[in-house]
Amino acid sequence: MPIARILRETAIGETRWVAFDTTARPVALHLERLSDRQRRAYLGDTLDARLRAIQPRQGGGFVELLSGENVFMRLDEGHGLTEGQNLHVEVVAEARRDKLARVMKAATNATQNQDRDTRWRMALPGAGSVSVEDVSIGDGEITAAWDEALSGSVTLPAGGTLHIQPTNALVAVDLDTSGRNDPGRAAARALRINTEAAQELARQASLRNLGGAMVLDCVSPINRESGIKVRDAFLSAFKALSHRKVRALAPSAFGLMEASVAWGAAPLADRLMTPDGEPTDETLCLESLRQLQREAVAQPMARLTLSLPRRAFEWMTASRLDLQAQLNETFGARLTVLPYDHSKPDIFQT
Repeated sequence: MPIARILRETAIGETRWVAFDTTARPVALHLERLSDRQRRAYLGDTLDARLRAIQPRQGGGFVELLSGENVFMRLDEGHGLTEGQNLHVEVVAEARRDKLARVMKAATNATQNQDRDTRWRMALPGAGSVSVEDVSIGDGEITAAWDEALSGSVTLPAGGTLHIQPTNALVAVDLDTSGRNDPGRAAARALRINTEAAQELARQASLRNLGGAMVLDCVSPINRESGIKVRDAFLSAFKALSHRKVRALAPSAFGLMEASVAWGAAPLADRLMTPDGEPTDETLCLESLRQLQREAVAQPMARLTLSLPRRAFEWMTASRLDLQAQLNETFGARLTVLPYDHSKPDIFQT
């Protein structure tokens, strides 16, 4: 599944990228927010830091970046480092919910010679020669890809549903075959749908930036030979989309296929949503501003007002990013943003 297209949507406050395979399905996403530029470590960043504390029992030490972000670095015995020592580090796994980012020691003369989006694109197998297409704000393909990455369920191409539930310990994936009627013997039917589910899980792991332990509950009957085919289908599909390390076992006697995927970029849901599954204040603000920009482009002469839910308006004010000034610079002084005591934004002409 080589990368065929990469789309980029640039809006005030954030830029979103989507990579599509040759079947026009989204397989990888990248997000850069204005608020993150000085305070968040991205995968592949090389940064100056200080070793704050060595914790032998945890197999490493806590490092403080110049931005103030605390990260973790694994240390081998005899590492020769001392607390308080200045270091040059590379980010090998971004921070995610309740987990610090992880870094490794970088060469003293290592420099950042690529933009973050370029590093993301170059990390996708076969995507180095794919040009980036700029699309309008609110582009349907971009929006659909983002919605899919945040959905708890995804429909398989030939029918059936994967329910994807990340937990603190692992990513649990349930395969629901309701409404699917495959021909042939039971074993052949099970192999087809399990293989399809394994391939889809690989795509979803790439799309959502999922890592760690994953368990797919396969349908029965499934024998050893079929189980190996399902495992190999998952590994092959994932390696076609990502350079992250991956391992997997054939389904157990209970029909559970276990996999382990190295962490890299933070899961999209961790960055965009609260633990309760609601948009963060920042996400709600930037999504509302994106709707306003789309309307401003569609109505180039209209004066528009965005009634922004109060929690999102308060984030916008506290962020000190001066997003209103950026709106004025782009569209003139015809767009107004006001606080609103409702849960959803509203846009109207004034």
